[in-house]
Amino acid sequence: MDDINNGLEQLIGFHTLNRPLESWYAFVSRLIRANLLNGSEVRRQLPLEWIRWAFAPHEVRAEDLVALDTQLAHLPDADLKLRPAAWQLWPDLSSVPPECLRACASCLLAGYHSYAMQCDLIARCPVHHEELTHHCPHCQTPMVWSGRVLGTRAFECPSGCSLIEGIHGGLLVPYEAELSAILGRHAAWLQTLRNSIAFVSGPVYIAYPPHLAVMPGATALPSKGLSTALLQSLLATGIAIPPFKAYHEQAPGRWTVEVQPWRPVQPITEPEFGLEGLRDGFRRGAFRTYIPLADAEAFERWLVLSETKHGDWHGGAVERGSTSFLFRFRSHLITNAELVGLRRLLTSGNDPALACTHYQQVLVEVLERACQRDSAISRQDGSAASVVAIAEIFDAILLVGEAYWRVCGHTRVNDALEAWLSHQEPARID
Repeated sequence: MDDINNGLEQLIGFHTLNRPLESWYAFVSRLIRANLLNGSEVRRQLPLEWIRWAFAPHEVRAEDLVALDTQLAHLPDADLKLRPAAWQLWPDLSSVPPECLRACASCLLAGYHSYAMQCDLIARCPVHHEELTHHCPHCQTPMVWSGRVLGTRAFECPSGCSLIEGIHGGLLVPYEAELSAILGRHAAWLQTLRNSIAFVSGPVYIAYPPHLAVMPGATALPSKGLSTALLQSLLATGIAIPPFKAYHEQAPGRWTVEVQPWRPVQPITEPEFGLEGLRDGFRRGAFRTYIPLADAEAFERWLVLSETKHGDWHGGAVERGSTSFLFRFRSHLITNAELVGLRRLLTSGNDPALACTHYQQVLVEVLERACQRDSAISRQDGSAASVVAIAEIFDAILLVGEAYWRVCGHTRVNDALEAWLSHQEPARID
């Protein structure tokens, strides 16, 4: 490692290490390209951690940056340089696959990229005004990080198309100062929002067919516009948060988001076994599914009202489990995505009583939708009543200043051709 450190400053382009707000991927790719390094030379001349940070940036964690080597110790903001997540306001709400490079094609031609562009809050390049993309501008192949072979794929898409212009090495970016100034203001905008808004429960995100993940085999991602719709709804309530910039995403997509003050009427106390006990209560079977209850008495009152209106649609009952009360019912009435969303709700936040109260509300709403699907399935006659048009659900409790707000969002399909006609959930959402 000492030999590597001693030779780093001899590499062409090493002096651009301090280029502000540029991504580590662009810096390391420039070293590879400008010095014509092949795969073995890359491993011999660059620290292994540098390579990992550049070609698997979504895996870089905050604790990886605790002890930086001597070259990186003087960086003005190592977090922004090395981690895409440091630029994301709410990573869970981004519609951009974290496993993909997202960029401005014109910036790439000059060898420039910033992790600020990884998040969908920036819609277009603030200098070139071009829409950002995670597909190759030449062949439309998704620019997946793992598709890059060190030494041969620096500034190339996984199919081999060059993302950089001619013999350009990325050593000179004419608009570097302008980009740095604008992205610096964007970083300040993000920090102001982080200081103003905190998720205290959730977010819950549930995708229904026909909504599909952006990348094959990836976790289902919200469709475009969720963060924008959420911020616009908060602004509409009069909450003091910084307004959008011209290069920010302005369109809410198909999202409709409602923001309401949140005060639990009867706050639920933390269960005897805590949130871990509730999480352990989830069980999925071929014919019966078990879901834990944070407040069994309140849930049974709701169940009586539901049965009075719809009959015994669930075919289940409330039972006492080893760590909590459970609701046992027909498995086909709830999707895997709903179960994952409910369970994840109990893994975030640091206020167990608040999380339990929110969980109970979301659970009841999920089961009300399950009842609607059961009614639609029983018809299956092609009528409007047999079509489930909902595509995505979002739910969270936010703390803005000293006030709690419940934020609920949904999307709906455009027409019956897109609707969930078969009521079947794919084993894999890809």
